[in-house]
Amino acid sequence: MKRYFIFILAVYLILILIPMPVFFASRSDKPRNDTPHSENPEDNTPQSTTEDNHTETTAAGDEHTETDVFKVLNIADNRVYEITARELMIGSTAAEMYPTYHIEALKAQAAAVYSYYCVSRTSQRQNPDAALNGADFADTNDGFPIYYNADQLRERWGDNFDAYYKKMCEAADAVSGKQLAHNGQPVLAIYHSISAGMTEDAAVVWGDGYPYLLPVPSPGDKLSPNYESVVSFSPEELRERIKETVAEFDPQDDAAGWLGEAEKSESGTVTRVVVGGTELTGRQLRQALGLRSYCFDVKWQDGRFYFTVYGYGHNVGMSQYGADYLARQGSNWMEILKYYYTGITIE
Repeated sequence: MKRYFIFILAVYLILILIPMPVFFASRSDKPRNDTPHSENPEDNTPQSTTEDNHTETTAAGDEHTETDVFKVLNIADNRVYEITARELMIGSTAAEMYPTYHIEALKAQAAAVYSYYCVSRTSQRQNPDAALNGADFADTNDGFPIYYNADQLRERWGDNFDAYYKKMCEAADAVSGKQLAHNGQPVLAIYHSISAGMTEDAAVVWGDGYPYLLPVPSPGDKLSPNYESVVSFSPEELRERIKETVAEFDPQDDAAGWLGEAEKSESGTVTRVVVGGTELTGRQLRQALGLRSYCFDVKWQDGRFYFTVYGYGHNVGMSQYGADYLARQGSNWMEILKYYYTGITIE
């Protein structure tokens, strides 16, 4: 009897002293990941160099972004690795927007990122590009990274890392799993830095139109300190730069008479301009001359060609600066997205 009493007392003490979750931990179907890989002081390897280095803290209960993964081609070593949707939203939003932007603008960007790359992933898996080696997309676009991992962001942000990273995580977690759609179909949520004051119809820029990528006023962009830029070229510089992309460009007349009247869209995109007898588009000139956008004025003055350029980027879809402006006027992330992408729903 005494032994039985001692046994019962021992069991009672165990139940009191050991927390109950220990007994049920093995029932969890979701693996725990409480420590971000990037916080490991013994490993300073950039995440983009190995498939094993793509783990970050996941919001409690958010199983969607753990199972939703993207395959990414590392341009540097031609390897394919996987990242979660959450990693993509955090890292790409950080690559695309200033962390000082309003949180609602960052949420809008994170949702746009997710929708854009979901469409890209579906398209690639249905019609694979052999150059991607089975990946959904590459980790850089025109030489610029499409996202940064936590280690890279710590290097970029320095002492501000903790505050900025927390803000990016908050934005991504707030829109986790939300996708933009038009008539039930996922949206190619294209975005750019600064519009020319009105966004552009995708058909004007690329020839193919989308019912949700239509012009909308974006007056807040004109308040950006980077809204307008001016560059100039000598006749020789202009000739050589354009010939690199337009082989037939070879004007012989006096440079003062090279410029013809430019034709523009309602949004300000140069759709046609004659330079030195050759008909060019604003897109061709932007590519040849490294202009910030397709929206510009050009004049001949003091022996040089002066280009006054408006906005930054292709001018289609959501303006990131405009999104920040709308957020500071009181718009939430859903209102921002529905403003820039005509007729969409958020599902």
